[in-house]
Amino acid sequence: MSSIIQTNQVFNNEIPFCRVYSIDSKKMLEERFLAHRISYFIEWQDKSFLQRLFDRKGNKIVCTFKINKNELARAKEISEGIDGIKYKDYGDFDAEDRIRRRSEAVKSQPNPMILPALKIEEISDDE
Repeated sequence: MSSIIQTNQVFNNEIPFCRVYSIDSKKMLEERFLAHRISYFIEWQDKSFLQRLFDRKGNKIVCTFKINKNELARAKEISEGIDGIKYKDYGDFDAEDRIRRRSEAVKSQPNPMILPALKIEEISDDE
């Protein structure tokens, strides 16, 4: 009888989505994510001494929103129009496009199971 417990499995699909620099932007983004049922995690960055010294109002923050990588396109649509956000760049094509491109690359090789020959360069002692 086999065991149900499987070891060495990692289920970490969380990726950094954007950085937020104001409390108002953070609240707006949180409200939109909750309304559209997108789970998120906020990772707070510590402020340096100079940032704390020159931030008189106290409304400037630095935090990173992390979301599931499958929700990336939907979260990008939802969060458009909010000021004070810097998005992480993941390119313009989605996961389906990546899979298609990978499969086309494998098809273009004559035989994907054969490894290319190694090229060994000889180093002369004259140098």
